[in-house]
Amino acid sequence: MSVLRLVLAVVCAAVAVMGPAKAADDDIYFAAVLTPDDQSTPTYSPATGYALVWLERETLTLHWKVTYTDLTSPPTIAGLYGPENVGANAGIIVDLAPGGIASPIEGSTVLTDGKSRYLITSRVYANIHTKKYPNGELRGQLRRQVTQELRDKGILK
Repeated sequence: MSVLRLVLAVVCAAVAVMGPAKAADDDIYFAAVLTPDDQSTPTYSPATGYALVWLERETLTLHWKVTYTDLTSPPTIAGLYGPENVGANAGIIVDLAPGGIASPIEGSTVLTDGKSRYLITSRVYANIHTKKYPNGELRGQLRRQVTQELRDKGILK
């Protein structure tokens, strides 16, 4: 009986030290359809795009994948901006492509508590600037997504 108690104590201690396993559903997902119509200044472009970002709750690590097509000129900046609501402009809080811009844009960074709160409260937008449209050609407000909906759309596996 004492061996069983010892084994149980060791297992409990190991579980306590390891903590809970991280599940993919612990991440918070956000998405935006990028269109020229969402720019605060008029933009006439056939371009379209999509931004998917996800935040790891435990580490505040933000990951992203941004795709776009049919820009009118070469892209110059791709970033996340905030805190601001739809239709208003804000400063850049995350440079999505510091090493150069090519679709798809993928990367990650660690956010501060404040920046993560902007994102969670839907006050962050993705914006792709181009040579022709230096204030931005494509823009979309990031909105929280239900993980199962993203799986149903084939965006997540």
